[in-house]
Amino acid sequence: KATNNENEETITHEQLILSLRNVLTSTGKFAPYCIPMLLEKLDSDIPSARVAAMDLFIHCINEYDARDMSSYLVPLWNLLSKQALCAENQEMEIYALHAITALMQLIGKTAQNDETEISTKKFVDRAIRECDKFLKEFDLKLVWPATKVLQAVARANSTCSSLIWSIILPLLIRQFENLEQTKHKRIILDMITYFVQPTGKIFTFAGILYIPFIYPLLDIRTIIKLPTDVGDKLWIVISTNFESFPSHCLSLTSNLLQINAMPGQALEDNLTKFILHENINDELKIKLASVLRIIASSAVFDRLCTILLTNLINSWTASKTVPSNLTLECCIDLCYNSERCQERLERFFFPSQLFIRLLPNLFKYLSHSYILTNLFTPLFDLLLSSVAHDNYTKTFCSKCGSIANESCKAFVQNFYETNLFENSIWQSDKQSNLLIGIYFLGNLKRKVFENELELIFNKINGKLIEKILDQSSNEMISIYCYFYGNLINKLSSINEILEQIQSMLKSCETSLDEKHIRLWTIIVKALILYRPSFIEQYIPTLITWMQEKNEIGDIACQSLKTLTNFDEQILLLSSEADCIVHPMVKQLIFMNIFSQMKPLLANNELLPSQINILVDLLSTVPNTIIQDEIVLLFPILIRALTSSNESVWPSSLNSICDLIKSDPNTVVDHIDTLFSRLTTLATYKKDMSIRITSLKCLKYLTKLPIHHIQPFRRHIMHVLKRCVDDHKRLVRKQAVEAQMSWCLLNV
Repeated sequence: KATNNENEETITHEQLILSLRNVLTSTGKFAPYCIPMLLEKLDSDIPSARVAAMDLFIHCINEYDARDMSSYLVPLWNLLSKQALCAENQEMEIYALHAITALMQLIGKTAQNDETEISTKKFVDRAIRECDKFLKEFDLKLVWPATKVLQAVARANSTCSSLIWSIILPLLIRQFENLEQTKHKRIILDMITYFVQPTGKIFTFAGILYIPFIYPLLDIRTIIKLPTDVGDKLWIVISTNFESFPSHCLSLTSNLLQINAMPGQALEDNLTKFILHENINDELKIKLASVLRIIASSAVFDRLCTILLTNLINSWTASKTVPSNLTLECCIDLCYNSERCQERLERFFFPSQLFIRLLPNLFKYLSHSYILTNLFTPLFDLLLSSVAHDNYTKTFCSKCGSIANESCKAFVQNFYETNLFENSIWQSDKQSNLLIGIYFLGNLKRKVFENELELIFNKINGKLIEKILDQSSNEMISIYCYFYGNLINKLSSINEILEQIQSMLKSCETSLDEKHIRLWTIIVKALILYRPSFIEQYIPTLITWMQEKNEIGDIACQSLKTLTNFDEQILLLSSEADCIVHPMVKQLIFMNIFSQMKPLLANNELLPSQINILVDLLSTVPNTIIQDEIVLLFPILIRALTSSNESVWPSSLNSICDLIKSDPNTVVDHIDTLFSRLTTLATYKKDMSIRITSLKCLKYLTKLPIHHIQPFRRHIMHVLKRCVDDHKRLVRKQAVEAQMSWCLLNV
């Protein structure tokens, strides 16, 4: 019911459908009346009516009884199978397949009577009779729809699955053996893999993505019992065709393992040979890793996992060579087990750069004390040699710090006393030790180690400041500053610490140079992440520095950018490092900075460097926050778009595009400059995204009154004619849309 009266309730079409469905599915007494109506809808020429009918039927099965609708079961099957086999779109097909599964579940839960239509066996025979001819004749147009119908039947219950599997899988295996074309063999393997997929997850075959639409498919592991002889035949197919079809065989192996089909020795040999071959592309590596992790995670395959791991370890120990990265990665994959991980890892662990990269994935299977004592400590020398230049090493140290708990306090104490408190550590030749300490201690949980962190801060406060001010490397200054900010953020609730920080900030404000401003900025950032209200105290100082028309002004502008960049040094100052981060910090910072800069905006007194920083800031703040201020900011965005600094073009262009789309009339005063700049950027060769966004803006501008845009029409059409020949498809697509909008103008 449509109404303009706000006091009257409006019932939507969706609400009406849902309410009617709830009524019709509430009791089985509606079955004799509801099912005939559904049959009529299923035979309709209107697709939406058929979808709605199938949707309603799927929701009926919990309350309806097959005995109340026995005369309608065959017509239901005929119409549903027709929808699945001849579906005009993916939505129709998915609903039809779910409805077939629902029909078989409805029949299966009712007392069986082979003399009537209430017989699971009769309907399975009917499904096989109707569909297997397409499999035997291998009609490429109908082979997949037939496969999906049979699989939908098999998913209903264990009786359906055993009947379907015992007939269809042997048929497909024979087809595979008889076919000669490689393409057809691949299709058969895809079909078999589809039949035994364990859950209703996303699945791709024949280049098409299929997704459970509304109702998640049953987990087939709970209902399927693959006949032993059929399982053996499938493993033989995999064994004899592994080299020819490795990708398909790995996918099929993964599904068979997930339904606990026991493999033979051939799989051990095939996988070992395949891994040691080493010439494996990225797609196969992903599938191989999935198979190995399934083997590792289940106790059922413990023997297989042990043999595979032994084979791989022997491949390098017997020949006394260094294992390849792929071999080590596979050994790690075979450790994905909560009970056996430590035992398996100890068989082949040795200090290696690859272990530094891969081991964090196993931390969830290992005890915290074991990680620190048996992994972190033996790798320490290797960490020292790589921490300065390798991000994986920094991540490893951070992960080791983050897993430490109460049981690790003795280890942590010994670590910081050895690697942070000794004076020799602060010498230049011990920089690597200091870096490991920074990333490890910077990720300790504040609730567990608050006392230790306070002790560390008080002990190294002076040394760390001295290190920052004496350092010449910008990268190292940044790391030391962020570690200092990390400690401040975690300890800012302690008044004594906060007083020391306030004193340090005042000291920085009286010694204006690049290092002191950078230190001041990170300290303020650490504080406002904890409590955004602190920004009101410090932003005026930063704005004052930005007004300086010298080096200090440029440094202050960079400081503002640092202050609002939340993706910098996330291993040290972010929620990932267990720092305190207020959920609204981005919005609150923007609103405060913007309010402080409003007078400068109103008087048009912003310097180019300030404009660049402000535009960059816009890209980090949610649109809902900017929306109320965007009109005032629009002149700044235009200036940024026409500046020579190409780095600010994307941010300013995106903000302008959002404004034009939501309210094009607000840009009328700047229309001359805007059209000139957009037509130039629409052919900007260096960045495809800039061309696309410019073309979007040109399309949205056609919403303006015709008298505003008519003077520019001829030139814009000329530019768009060039853009539709762009070498990038996405640009051509956007250019055609813009061209159509301009062609359809009522001139």
